[in-house]
Amino acid sequence: MRSLRGRLTLGVLLVLAAALAVAGALAFDEVDASERSALDDRLKRTAELSRPTAVAAVQQEVPEDDPRLDAVLRATGSSLRLRLGRVTLLDTGAPPPSRPRSLPSGLSTFTAAGQRYRAYVTTLSDRDLGGLGRLEVVSSLRGVDRRISDLQRRLALLALAALAVVGAAVWLLTSLVLRPLRRLQAVASSVAGDEDLDRRVPSDDGPAELRSLATSFNAMLARLGRSAGDRERALAATRRFAADAGHELRTPLTSVQAALSTLRRHPDLAAPRRGDMLDDALDQQRRMVDLLDGLQALARGDAGPLEHTSVDLADLVDGVVTAAAARHPELALTAELPEAPVVVEGWEPGLRLLVENLVSNAARHGRGGEGTAGRVHVALSGGNGADAGGPVLTVDDDGPGVPAGERERIFAPFARIDGTDRPGSGLGLALVAQQAGHHGAGVEVGDAPLGGARFTVRF
Repeated sequence: MRSLRGRLTLGVLLVLAAALAVAGALAFDEVDASERSALDDRLKRTAELSRPTAVAAVQQEVPEDDPRLDAVLRATGSSLRLRLGRVTLLDTGAPPPSRPRSLPSGLSTFTAAGQRYRAYVTTLSDRDLGGLGRLEVVSSLRGVDRRISDLQRRLALLALAALAVVGAAVWLLTSLVLRPLRRLQAVASSVAGDEDLDRRVPSDDGPAELRSLATSFNAMLARLGRSAGDRERALAATRRFAADAGHELRTPLTSVQAALSTLRRHPDLAAPRRGDMLDDALDQQRRMVDLLDGLQALARGDAGPLEHTSVDLADLVDGVVTAAAARHPELALTAELPEAPVVVEGWEPGLRLLVENLVSNAARHGRGGEGTAGRVHVALSGGNGADAGGPVLTVDDDGPGVPAGERERIFAPFARIDGTDRPGSGLGLALVAQQAGHHGAGVEVGDAPLGGARFTVRF
């Protein structure tokens, strides 16, 4: 009974047995009432037919023995007694072994020698008798009880046979009903054994409850698959972070260590030389901080999908440009933004990281340092026209630009263009490409009207 099949079969049998018991009890009551009603009618008819004989027996002193009446009464298991006051004038038929001294008028039931009897008592209505004549007709209930017992046995055997047939039918039918559940169990076992979260259970077969269970199970497998994918991405991002950090931080750490060792061994170095070494150590320290910040941002982006919300690109770009202008007061930074909000669905920190790195990259590679301030122009179009696509962000600078052969390679982590000596971690454009991919955007590199590079992001 630990199996669902056995419990379903047992439950159906219990319900059927209860229904048959109630139906049997009602049937027994109905049959018993019918049998009693028929017996009561016979007792009343016997009393009515015997009334003239009883009156004659009192008035004309007819002999007590009436062979025909006695034969009829004995054939039906009945007896007739006529009493006048306390005197018995007539007692014929098949009387019970004993009877109560005084039977109530009308119909009643009593037991004698372990057997039940039914009695009908009526008063003779002859006015000469003064209401003292009582006619008592008594019949055994043995036949009724026997027929009821036979009916009970037959119904019990029929109920047992019905339970056996229904039990076998339910046992077979449940195997068909539970077939989708067995398939679900098989898939669950295979998933647990093979760790294959891409398996799915057919959800278009079986009862509605099992189809709903299969749908929920498939949804659970999908969620587990996504969780496993997120976990793998997080582990891969962690391994990448550790490998990149170990590789890229070795050079600045070695440089800082060499500078500190030299200063410790030669405390009497000239002030200019000491200052140069300290400046170089500080530059390497800043490079390490930038590297760690970039690697952390790259690992966070690789760890997995984050919750997307509605982001106003116009407001976000305006905030980034304002902050960049404050950090680079020598830079001629201009922006062309629409008045209306430009809303996209995305991860706000990731979008901000994309725009910040594009603007910082343009500011770093601008033409500053040649007697004129570098120039950077940022433009955002909403893409709301009938024939327009999504929003487009462009960032132009007046630097040396990006050679055509390098325009794909520069988005790899730590990639640099040959001959470039500008500071940086080498991760800014890798973060741009990563966040663009997360948001379904494309990044293009071309020539800017200012003379340098144009970076275009199409959402």
